[in-house]
Amino acid sequence: MSRTSFFSALLVFFLLLLAVPPMGFAQTSPTRTPIKHVIFIMKENQSFDDYFGMYPYGFNRSLANNSIVKQLSVPYGIQNDYGSVEVPNYPGLGWLFGYSKLKYLNGVSQVDPGEGWVDYHGDWDWGSMDGFVAYSGTQALTYVSYQQIPYYWDYAEEYVLADNYYTPVFTETLPNRLASLCGMSPVTNDFGPPPYVPLNDTIFYQLNEHNVSWGYFQLYSTVRNPPSDQTYPLDAIQGFNSNPAYADRDMNISLFFQEAKNGSLPAVSFVMPFGLYGEGNVPDVSEHPPANITLGELWTVSIVNAVMKGPDWDSSAIFITWDEFGGFYDNVAPPQVDAFGYGGRVPLLVISPYAKENYVDSTVLNHDSILKFIDYNWNMPYLSQWVANSGSVLSAFDFSQAPRPPIVLGPGGQYPPNTFPIPLQIPLSKLNYTSPPFQRPVSTYPLSIPPSWLSSIQFFLIIGSLVLLLGAWVASSFGKRGKAGVGLLASAVVLSLAVSVLGIVYPAIPVPPAPPSEPTYSLLTALGFVLLAVGVIGLFLPVLRRFMPKPAQQSKLEQKAAKVAILTGGFVVVASLLATPGIVFPAPGLTPSPLNPPSTLLQELLYSFSPLTAMGVALATISSAALGLALSKGAARKTVLRGLQRPVFSFFLF
Repeated sequence: MSRTSFFSALLVFFLLLLAVPPMGFAQTSPTRTPIKHVIFIMKENQSFDDYFGMYPYGFNRSLANNSIVKQLSVPYGIQNDYGSVEVPNYPGLGWLFGYSKLKYLNGVSQVDPGEGWVDYHGDWDWGSMDGFVAYSGTQALTYVSYQQIPYYWDYAEEYVLADNYYTPVFTETLPNRLASLCGMSPVTNDFGPPPYVPLNDTIFYQLNEHNVSWGYFQLYSTVRNPPSDQTYPLDAIQGFNSNPAYADRDMNISLFFQEAKNGSLPAVSFVMPFGLYGEGNVPDVSEHPPANITLGELWTVSIVNAVMKGPDWDSSAIFITWDEFGGFYDNVAPPQVDAFGYGGRVPLLVISPYAKENYVDSTVLNHDSILKFIDYNWNMPYLSQWVANSGSVLSAFDFSQAPRPPIVLGPGGQYPPNTFPIPLQIPLSKLNYTSPPFQRPVSTYPLSIPPSWLSSIQFFLIIGSLVLLLGAWVASSFGKRGKAGVGLLASAVVLSLAVSVLGIVYPAIPVPPAPPSEPTYSLLTALGFVLLAVGVIGLFLPVLRRFMPKPAQQSKLEQKAAKVAILTGGFVVVASLLATPGIVFPAPGLTPSPLNPPSTLLQELLYSFSPLTAMGVALATISSAALGLALSKGAARKTVLRGLQRPVFSFFLF
């Protein structure tokens, strides 16, 4: 199917609802700028380098000699040779495990990288930006060019592209979307509700209190008052869906098109690709992997065009951004301004008749900067301290210039479809501004950065511990279980204990300041815990033998199988308890479908806890049963123990 056909199919859903009368928003509050209408569009999960790392030159610098491209401002990045950038396969151990290169996505559908507080902080690696492969996966290294998103590049050329723009929270979707609506977040992952955000703490309440009109538009199955299961993330705002003064302003996106056409847009419009996206005949336009990003771009273009073609264009400002970076590679470490973040760098496009042309804005910004502009423009107090402390987007505008005519892109637009670059609207020689140099942001929140030698030292200690454990096993195999074996085991315990202590003193990932809490150990530290458990079990084996049947009561086969059961059971119990503290700090697991409720105990565990915690509980249960079996009596035990006899288990028989 062609892109034009995709675009046409996308609009079918909207056209079905065009017969509904518009809301007719009244404009009553004065503004400090000529902007009377803010349109806030937030897409999903793309980093700045993923989308604009090659701007304006394109993949393989194919447009480097283009006469227009030669004139364009260049954002901060790695444009000179993007494809040669390498990321270590494990942070700090690239010399051992090698490196992976960034790779061009020759298509329109991405593979979703690992997401969340742990993965993203692992990607970040305390500002080194070298953990993407180890935490979010090699799929995090893909990037696109103008072939996939030509219109976003056109907007960057014709208007404003911010290259120092970050998410408020260094984690995934829900906390960042709540921060963009409330100037705060009660969670650090896609968790809950509960907890809820109080309605009085939202931008919606503030707008109502100051008589500033607003509307929230998504892809709903109804025109107004959508079912609560479609209202994410508004369902995390306590009292929103049950209060008609707010719920009535939560509308189908078809009404946005009507209001734009009629020149009756609200003062602030939140336009989001949620609701029924990806269901039935409604395509996924969020751009969240594996959605078609070109189709998602066309949806965004349709929103922009609706404003540009309507009477409200001359007094509008459109902000297009992405809720979080999705785990995709970016070379700029975000500044740490508090315990929450900032998070990964994402693009921001500012489109307005007063937006500067060909302007790369390097002001340090985040989602709350949009709220700060809304508060400033309508003479309201800043919504929160987060908003007050955020940078200002005012530098993106030139309010002294006459309103610029619209530039309609996409099918039926002013230029051939999928064209980049397009002619500049104003000759650059007539501009009274130039893009400022990029300033790397500075962290103001104190960080306890682990020493550079940590990973290498932990690795060598793990190797030493493994060698000592192997030596103890060899000594045991030759019947030398005395001082030599004990000494080797004790030395292994000391080395693995050092690995564990280093990992606790220098955690790989900062502890989340809000729920849900998660284990923040690195893989090397977790291996240290496991080896420590193995060594301790080996040292205490003589104590365990006291509980085993006497030789006269069992054959050698049964004795060996009993040892295997005891050691294996004890090892898995200790390892699972060390690796999965998820019972103490529960995190929600898989989301159950109302059409397919859990029918087994394992499904209940997976829904109640994270998959890692559920696995730990299952392993602990199985190993405890094996331990009890080994210490029991009877013919049934003998039958099972004989089945446990395998050569691989001899490793545990010190």
